[in-house]
Amino acid sequence: MLDEKEFEEIKQRFEAFDLKREGIIKESRDILKLSKQAIYSVHRDDLAKAETQLAAAEKVKAKLDAEIACDSALRTGGYGHALEEYVEARTFLSFVKDGTVPTMKSLGVCADEYLGGLADLTGEFCRRAVVAATKLRTDEVSSIHTAIEEIYGQFVTFDFRNGELRRKYDSIKYNLQKVERILYDLKVRVSDDD
Repeated sequence: MLDEKEFEEIKQRFEAFDLKREGIIKESRDILKLSKQAIYSVHRDDLAKAETQLAAAEKVKAKLDAEIACDSALRTGGYGHALEEYVEARTFLSFVKDGTVPTMKSLGVCADEYLGGLADLTGEFCRRAVVAATKLRTDEVSSIHTAIEEIYGQFVTFDFRNGELRRKYDSIKYNLQKVERILYDLKVRVSDDD
């Protein structure tokens, strides 16, 4: 009744897909690890090291992008999460270096990856704002506040359903509130010192 040869071919395609997917997941971990290390380097103000780490991540990304071009189903899961971390790291470095945030297109990522990375970026901004506040760098905290406010202003225009991006959107709101409190406390402290 069923064509056994056809089923064997289907099975082989599934096995080949799984094998390729496992390889992509394994290499995606390199992007994830290097991106996390780059974020840590930025927090320590070692921007040259962060640049080197992200360059290494971009080599792996270029290789995987070429492999995934043939089958977009391979982009989901581990690779997508690794790219969110990459977006977070690259945008954090860019912001600290020159106050800019690269575009989705310039980073070569999809919308979900870009938005997820930007949402996570606001958490790194909070960490940086705390350190800047302890050093009484009001201008830096103010700049971070403005950046989070701008990100939030863009996210608020979306109608996210329940899911990962909705959860991340909510975290932006909380990060904005945290930085607003930090900025307020810092300004009160600085004015009390005058």
